[in-house]
Amino acid sequence: MREILRMIKPGQRLLLFLDYDGTLVPIERTPDRAVLPHRKKRFLEALSERMFVCIVSGRSLADVRRCVGIERLAYIGNHGLEATWGRRTWVHPLAKKRRSALGRLLKRIEARTRRFRRLLIENKGVTGSVHFRRLDPALVAPLRKIVDDEVRRTRGTFIVTEGKKVLEIRPDIDWDKGVGIRKLMNWLPRQKGTLRIFIGDDRTDEDAFRVLGRDSITVHVGSGRETRARYRLADVGQVWAFLANCLRLLQDVK
Repeated sequence: MREILRMIKPGQRLLLFLDYDGTLVPIERTPDRAVLPHRKKRFLEALSERMFVCIVSGRSLADVRRCVGIERLAYIGNHGLEATWGRRTWVHPLAKKRRSALGRLLKRIEARTRRFRRLLIENKGVTGSVHFRRLDPALVAPLRKIVDDEVRRTRGTFIVTEGKKVLEIRPDIDWDKGVGIRKLMNWLPRQKGTLRIFIGDDRTDEDAFRVLGRDSITVHVGSGRETRARYRLADVGQVWAFLANCLRLLQDVK
């Protein structure tokens, strides 16, 4: 953590991008249980008075805004396909056109998996999630096959990727969290010497690490798998400790 903090110069303009599940809150058995405590919300509010803060999530835009509940922050939802900041809100136009097709696809998957107890299928408007954290491990392989079969039936309209105990179904569009961040940054005033920070824990965050590149602070939460991120923090607790140190650094600037 000290090595990361040394990268931040006193008085420097910071753009902070934070994943939600697995970064700001621990991953729970069901998404609705991943609640941001009130005192953490107040801390993020204080942090946003000193720097630009954006929450970047695979959740829908409406859902992640509800979870965090701070108006002044920027938000990117559905793996970059939706974004909002201030009075501006944007949804990828092609993803918007495919909402009905997504709904039909998820209904077909639901019909074929009714016997799979504790499976959660979530329609997030422009993407879908099939959560199998609570599913019998013996059923995970058959589940993957069903989802792959149904996605193939769309003939390239959708793709499926895998995160932490979740299959993510997205429009087959050359778009991801990293591209979503780049689009939102185009809304911001340019300023020389700005430092960008992105912290995330999942495979979908690798796209943001790639787009932001070596001139940014990119941080992977957790250990184990390979990552494009330059640095690591062990867990959610270390993320909050790092953010607290960032705030102290900024408050020390007179």
